[in-house]
Amino acid sequence: MRKLTFSVLTVIGVAVAVAIVVWGLKDRRPTLVCFGDSLTSCGGEGGHYSHWLARSLPYARVIDAGIGGDTLDGGLNRFERDVLAHNPALLVIALGANDFWRNMRGVDEMGNDLESMVRTARGRGIQVVIASCFGDRQFWEEVCVEFEPYRFGLAAEIAQMEAALCDKYECIYVPNMQIDIKPNRLPPFWDETDHPNRAGNEQVALRLLPAVLEVMRRWQSKS
Repeated sequence: MRKLTFSVLTVIGVAVAVAIVVWGLKDRRPTLVCFGDSLTSCGGEGGHYSHWLARSLPYARVIDAGIGGDTLDGGLNRFERDVLAHNPALLVIALGANDFWRNMRGVDEMGNDLESMVRTARGRGIQVVIASCFGDRQFWEEVCVEFEPYRFGLAAEIAQMEAALCDKYECIYVPNMQIDIKPNRLPPFWDETDHPNRAGNEQVALRLLPAVLEVMRRWQSKS
């Protein structure tokens, strides 16, 4: 009986020791989720802007949750699975480009979807960056704009909506995440699919990095 008891205790002790080791090896870094469409998932192996951010933020765990063709309503539908399930401390939302191109819903509807995600995230203490392609742009002064002049008004409305939500929920706004690789479609920053390549996404990451560092600072101050 004593031998059996000793054996059982030994097994339990080993199991506890293993559990302690595993717990000690657990990745305790804060999680940053980059949540978006093809502008988040483009760039090839190791070339997403999230990959570049991860290189600059070794003290954070960076997850790429970009899906090509996604929209704001699509993002809302997968928000629980692809964002909240990771229990992130930090979140970059880069959605809205496909809503703009399809132009099938009003800006109010787009804003409702974005606000729902932001409100949920902020309610859980997640620090949020909203990254856009439309804000802080003087379209008539740009050498080459990637869309026709009749779309300028819609782009400006989306930018105003995004900026207002950032003010309301104390998020950081990156109004034109691709400003450093304009105009579109030209080497060395764009590929044949009309998306930023690896080099282009390095510049996008550098544009996003100050905002990510700021929300990291905010998160640390509240932790």
